[in-house]
Amino acid sequence: RRCFRGTQTLNRLQSAVYPCAFSSRKNMLVCAPTGAGKTNVALLTVLELVARVRASHGDDFLAQLANHKAVYVAPLKALAQEVVSKFSERLGNLGIQVRELTGDVQLTRREADAAHILVVTPEKWDVVTRKQGGGSGDAMGSLASRCRLLIVDEIHLLAEER
Repeated sequence: RRCFRGTQTLNRLQSAVYPCAFSSRKNMLVCAPTGAGKTNVALLTVLELVARVRASHGDDFLAQLANHKAVYVAPLKALAQEVVSKFSERLGNLGIQVRELTGDVQLTRREADAAHILVVTPEKWDVVTRKQGGGSGDAMGSLASRCRLLIVDEIHLLAEER
């Protein structure tokens, strides 16, 4: 409830997908117009991951959550910044660190490792996943292997040329 401050109830879309988003680990595809509440659905899936890690690791859940990352793929850097701001505001009181990793924002290995949620652009996620396995000085290599939740926003834009 603290993450949804100011929200009295979930809307119709959010209520319909709640059992899948918050009470299961099933894959989901949510298609709805702008302003329908898809970002809150994404937040519900993040909270499911947090609850699952907390249930299995107790008080040490934040350290463990860094090893069970959520990755939010935003189609544009501007949207990535907006998601980082919104998720940081809503999840900060839980101690969850949300970081942007785009062409404009680079993270050190320590910063990337400490983050619980990474908000990336498709191009940056492509680079990260190609460096899978890490290696000498590779700051991002093992991030993809620790991804436990992948959220792709505006998936239809991924096929478009820019």
